[in-house]
Amino acid sequence: MTLRAIIIDDEELGINSLNILIQKFIDDIKVVATTTIASEACELIENYKPEIVFLDINMPEMNGFEVLDKLTWKNFSLIFTTAHREYALKALKNNAIDYLLKPIDYEDIIIAVNKIKGKMCSVEIEQNRVNYNKLLQEVNQHNKILVNSKTSIETIELSDVVCLESKSNYTQIYLSGSKLTLVSKTLKEFETHLCTANLSFMRVHHSFIINLNKVARYIKLTDTIIMVDDQKIPLSKSRKGTFFEWLKI
Repeated sequence: MTLRAIIIDDEELGINSLNILIQKFIDDIKVVATTTIASEACELIENYKPEIVFLDINMPEMNGFEVLDKLTWKNFSLIFTTAHREYALKALKNNAIDYLLKPIDYEDIIIAVNKIKGKMCSVEIEQNRVNYNKLLQEVNQHNKILVNSKTSIETIELSDVVCLESKSNYTQIYLSGSKLTLVSKTLKEFETHLCTANLSFMRVHHSFIINLNKVARYIKLTDTIIMVDDQKIPLSKSRKGTFFEWLKI
């Protein structure tokens, strides 16, 4: 039985590399469609109804979880692809969904596909649908933070956070619309929660964590990151490598 697959990755190089590995090492998978545009992914999956979807987690328009959330048809085996070892691996493992760590190794893809072949029955496909919902619930828990400020206890959407700045034993949270919130929690505590469980946040300086989705530009001469609200964030030498890896330079 030939399994039909769709590859979704925001980089053409990522699609081509995975496609080559499939053609070279997997005999019974046919890639029927690919796209670098997350919004097109939903339409392709709904139309082709493939047996396997290779889905990149970190994409600019929508991340892999948001793509999954928008789908109405989910009767497929899902293999996430990611360049970040720490991101959501616990959620993936707990929900029995496979993932491939970039750069993808041919042995890993063989193992992942063989695992899928062993689960290809109607009962397990139905169970997969439930698992997707559990996965999304777990991931969505990481999309908000509960903070205790001087005036209130409130829930903040992570998508509204521009950056966080250390203020000794407190942390200043900068939100979209130039809003500020000072909370009685150290930046290190936020780093443990945000930077290990969410691809969008990175500690770029001993005093700053930034939302990567809110980066406007980087000034090479001064090692300064400019955020969407024009706030200037210093980039420390020790964290340049990680930041440049995210920039893919």
